[in-house]
Amino acid sequence: MSSTTSRQVFERRFSSAAIGEVAAEHTSAHTARGVDGIGFDNFNAHLAGNIELIFRKANSGNYKFSPYREKLILKGADSKPRRISIPTIRDRVVLRCLNNFLCEIFADCKPPHAHPIVSAAIRTFENATDADSFVKLDVKSFYDCIDHKILEAQVRKRVKHEAAVSLIVSAIKTPTGVKATDGKFNQIGVPQGLSISNVLASIYMQNFDNEFKSKLGISYHRYVDDILIRTPSNEASVFAELASKRLKRSRKLTVHPLGSGKSEIIPHNKTLSYLGYSFLGKSVSVREASVKRMMTSLMRIIGGINDNNVEKSIWRLNIRISGCRIDGGNIGWLFYFSQINDRKVLKRLDRQVQSRLASIGRPELYSRCKTFIKAHREIKHNHDATDYVFDFDKFDRDGMLNAIYLIKPDSAGKLGNRTDEQIKSIFFKTMYREAREMERDTLGSFS
Repeated sequence: MSSTTSRQVFERRFSSAAIGEVAAEHTSAHTARGVDGIGFDNFNAHLAGNIELIFRKANSGNYKFSPYREKLILKGADSKPRRISIPTIRDRVVLRCLNNFLCEIFADCKPPHAHPIVSAAIRTFENATDADSFVKLDVKSFYDCIDHKILEAQVRKRVKHEAAVSLIVSAIKTPTGVKATDGKFNQIGVPQGLSISNVLASIYMQNFDNEFKSKLGISYHRYVDDILIRTPSNEASVFAELASKRLKRSRKLTVHPLGSGKSEIIPHNKTLSYLGYSFLGKSVSVREASVKRMMTSLMRIIGGINDNNVEKSIWRLNIRISGCRIDGGNIGWLFYFSQINDRKVLKRLDRQVQSRLASIGRPELYSRCKTFIKAHREIKHNHDATDYVFDFDKFDRDGMLNAIYLIKPDSAGKLGNRTDEQIKSIFFKTMYREAREMERDTLGSFS
């Protein structure tokens, strides 16, 4: 792409109109605050000034990001927490504009969701024979180890406009969890949780991905740090070593050693786990660790049932089982695992809910619970028309109030005089808290 073209794309993506559109579409009352503590209302009250500042400083190459606020997400007792970087609302708008720019310039690097990767892996497994094996490689601390010089060189292959390069470099060098006065900068790695994180990671890995996708006789899949290669069994160790060496030499990335449990060679006739799924023969199921994580979530809710919170507990059980739709997106464990064909694991979860309710002396509550079997069938075969899944985007004012009062009993009867917009804001804040808990159930599937 020529210098003129990349500059034109950048200036279009960072025009006042484009910045305003991003601010309208990607900020709201439930947008997290950054280190400056400025919330949506304050940002929106000075929207024109914020847009003008972003436009002027981004296009001149002088925009500076505030340090990112640190948030740690626990992945389990045996894993380090995932470190998420939370930008200020103004920086969030800049990063989204930058993401739009990068996705246009590097259209072939736009990061896919996990679902199409899983679908492709399923097809690969179905087409494999007993003469095949699977090489599974897990990259150590993937985002934290991305080399800035290599990434910048990849970006500069298509981006010749210096203001754009300067903004990208500034975004990845901005530190997380420090004060601006500390004068520290990030020397390696791409902060996780930013709207540009995934596309930058894809750009970084593009040459490696293309090399292995083009090799004859194998199938190659990668989702972030999880690599899966189908290869003839007699060549599996060769490809495992080749991939490991290429990652180290060309990308300065290290994989967990073979046999560590994270990286391994698995014959076609043995159980293979990938991205939380489990494959064996014609069975596509859920790996045991992901099942146990969901069970733990359900048992925690059931164990807390008492006479004062029955309705709330049933509601929370049902949303964990069926998942929900919010802001146009599908969230939940079953939405992620909708591609399984193993009904036994779903029946097992349903029996576990029934058994646990009986063990606390409340067997009659099971008839009010949704079931994994039905929810999976509805999501897979009646996705657009089903009313079995909570669709928060379709709740009217009364529905929103009833849900708020159920989750927050202390607010019952106190919100009747609020405006529709105020009710909607409170409702979505409340539902997003529940959705974040469900996301943790799903995120654990990748660990």
